[in-house]
Amino acid sequence: MRSSVRSFMFLLFIVVMAAISLSGTSMAQTAPAPAPAAPPEPKWYEGIKLSGFVDGYYSFNFNRPDSNTNTYNGGPSNFDFYHNSFSLSMAELVISKDPAPVGFRVDLDYGPTTDFVTCGAINCDTKTATGTPAPDSAYRNVQQAYVSYATPFKLNVDFGKFVTHMGAEVIESKDNWNYTRSLLFAYAIPYYGAGARANYAISDSLFVNGYFLNGWNDVVENNNMKTFGAEIGWTPTPKLPIVLNWIGPEECTTCGAASYTGKQVFDGIITFNATDSISFMLNYDYGMLKDVNDDSQHYSGAAFYARWKVDPYAVAVRYEKVIDNAGFMVGVPNDHLSEVTVTGEKTISGNLLTRIEYRYDKATKDIFEVQDVPLAKDHDNRLILSAVYMF
Repeated sequence: MRSSVRSFMFLLFIVVMAAISLSGTSMAQTAPAPAPAAPPEPKWYEGIKLSGFVDGYYSFNFNRPDSNTNTYNGGPSNFDFYHNSFSLSMAELVISKDPAPVGFRVDLDYGPTTDFVTCGAINCDTKTATGTPAPDSAYRNVQQAYVSYATPFKLNVDFGKFVTHMGAEVIESKDNWNYTRSLLFAYAIPYYGAGARANYAISDSLFVNGYFLNGWNDVVENNNMKTFGAEIGWTPTPKLPIVLNWIGPEECTTCGAASYTGKQVFDGIITFNATDSISFMLNYDYGMLKDVNDDSQHYSGAAFYARWKVDPYAVAVRYEKVIDNAGFMVGVPNDHLSEVTVTGEKTISGNLLTRIEYRYDKATKDIFEVQDVPLAKDHDNRLILSAVYMF
């Protein structure tokens, strides 16, 4: 009897201990997990990117101008400013942060290209159209400086100074197919603006941009009107990007005989990527304005490009022609200009872009300097060697 009682008590003890063990396990499994630690606050410098380049060239003008400059009627040429000289074109440092949702970009530039873009002259002391001090010269070493806000609605907004949306080319030679710039880029459109812009991606293949600016190449407002701009980009197929641009109106009522009002430009770029190696591009500009006599004037031009690229080599050809009856592009009335440029390039170690380029310019009037005679020839031809180190 006692033995049976002891056995029963032993079995009861085992059952109780098993129940306690199972209960503890179940409680451990159902207990809530501790909350994860909060991620550390991002540092202010995280996400900031640095990039830039140094651009130098040697240009030889076969007209051998005594001024040692490449000129159109006394003005700088298409960004290879000096003849028979090893020259710095531009050095640039870019500091940027992608908007998430707020970001910024600052492009700091130095060199003759920077002066020409800002003031229309290499020394940047005056604006050549008026001969008066250029308020924007204080900003010449800041090519771009703007803050960005990416809204939750696929609308991005920028505020500050930024390069133009017009044209097939850009200020930085490394991003163009040729080293020298086209006549259209140098004379038909603005280089930069200051104000606000908005970008809206309608779909993966369609976007629209809007611009509200102080003026044409103006950071400091110089009149009581504003300039507007618009851009539409459509890519029906990756082989065929199409961009249509507009900017206007702009005026200069203090430019003497060259004064104008209501200036606006329409700009179109069509690119055809025939293969992974062969691409073609067409750029067309049409500008209109009213001159000092309130007469309507216009100018127009087209540039055709072709490029073959197989890393690390590339060859590009550009042909263009502009019609400038009133002289509001280059400053010479009834002058039709054309040019052809052939560029060969090789990239070394991924970050040194070297180029050799031949360029031939032709005008209907004698606007080119020959030795010691300023306006002696209707054409010039140049050979340019360039090297751009990128980082």
